[in-house]
Amino acid sequence: MKNYNRKEKIFKICNKKIDAILIKNNVDPYIDNNFFYFTDLEEGIFEGCSTILYPEQISELIISELEYESSKKSKDNVNIFNNKMQYDQFILEFLSSSKNIGLNFNNILLKDYVDLQKLLPKAEFYNVSKEISDLRVIKDKNEIDRIKKACNIVDSVMEKIPNMVYKGITENQLAAEIDYSMQKNGAKKTAFNTISSFGKNTAEPHYSHGQVKLKKGYFILCDFGANFRNYNSDITRTFIFGTPNRKQLSMHETIVNAQKIAFNEIKAEVKANKIHDKVYSYIEKTEFKSLFIHSTGHSIGLNVHDIGAGFSPDCEIFLKENMVFTVEPGIYLPKFGGVRIEDDILINKDGFELLTNVSRNLIEI
Repeated sequence: MKNYNRKEKIFKICNKKIDAILIKNNVDPYIDNNFFYFTDLEEGIFEGCSTILYPEQISELIISELEYESSKKSKDNVNIFNNKMQYDQFILEFLSSSKNIGLNFNNILLKDYVDLQKLLPKAEFYNVSKEISDLRVIKDKNEIDRIKKACNIVDSVMEKIPNMVYKGITENQLAAEIDYSMQKNGAKKTAFNTISSFGKNTAEPHYSHGQVKLKKGYFILCDFGANFRNYNSDITRTFIFGTPNRKQLSMHETIVNAQKIAFNEIKAEVKANKIHDKVYSYIEKTEFKSLFIHSTGHSIGLNVHDIGAGFSPDCEIFLKENMVFTVEPGIYLPKFGGVRIEDDILINKDGFELLTNVSRNLIEI
C-alpha cells in the first residue's frame, strides 16, 4: 500500500472538511516521521522539508536541493527550494486557495505555526494529529513486511548473545557487538540506543551501557532493535552469567509467567489497558509487588514508541487487526538487578502472531 491510499484514508477519517494537509518536517531532533509515512521515502533526512496532501490530486513535495537525489523515487510532484523565501513561495502557491488546512499539532514547532499564520492569514488551521495517529496504528502490508524483517534481524542477533559474552567483557563492548551484528544482518541502523546492562544496572529500565565488566552471578539484560527500511523492531532478553540464585530464578519465572498472561488476553476487540491490568495484578500478588514500574507494551512501527496505542493503564482503545505491539513485562529490584522479556506481536483475527521467537528460557552462560 503506497502513500496515495494513505492520503485518501486520512481525508476520509477527518471529522472536518479539510482542503489540504501540510506535514512539516523539521531538523533533528524534531523529525516528523509522518513526512516519511505519507511520502514513503526511505533515504534522506529531509530536514526543513514538507509534503502537502490534497483529497483528489497528487501531493506536492517541497524539498531542499540537498535532498533532490533522495526524492527521485517519489511519485509526488517535487519542488526544490534553496532558501526560506523560496520555501514560502511554494507554500503560498500550493495553499493560498485552501481555506481549511490540517496540521500535525503534535509535531509542528511554534515558530513554523506562527510563520504559516502570517503567510496564510485567511486560512483556518485544524489539528489532525489524532486522525493521523488513528491511521498509523493500523499497519498495512508494506509496513508489516518491513517490521517482520526487522524482527527477523533481532531474533538472529539475540540468539548469538551467549556466544558474544565472556568474563570481563564490558557493557560497551557487548553493545558494539550487538549493533555491528544487526547491521551485518541487514539493519539500516539501530532502532534506538542499545541497552546491554550487567548486574545491578539491569534494575534501571532505560540504562544503556558503560564500562562495567561482566562477572559471575550477574544478570545480563539486552534490549535492542533493528531499523529496516525505516521500520523498527524491539526485543529484550535477560541472561545469567553463571548459576542463578533463588531470587534470580524467581524473578525470571515471574516475568515469563506475566508475559504468558498477557499473551492469553491479547486478541482483537479487547481494550488495550486490560492487558496491562492483568499483568500488573499478577505481579502485585508475587514477592515482587511494586517492582513493575512501566507499561506492558507499546505500539511499534516508524517510531519505536509508535503513535496511537499501547498496553498502558490509560489506553482504552480496542485492539484491531494489523496493530503491532511490544509485550514487555519487567521487574526491577534496586541494587540487585532486573528482568525484562520483550517480544513484538501482530494482532490478527485469531489473536496475534508472534514476530520475535528466540528462546525466553533463562539461559545460563
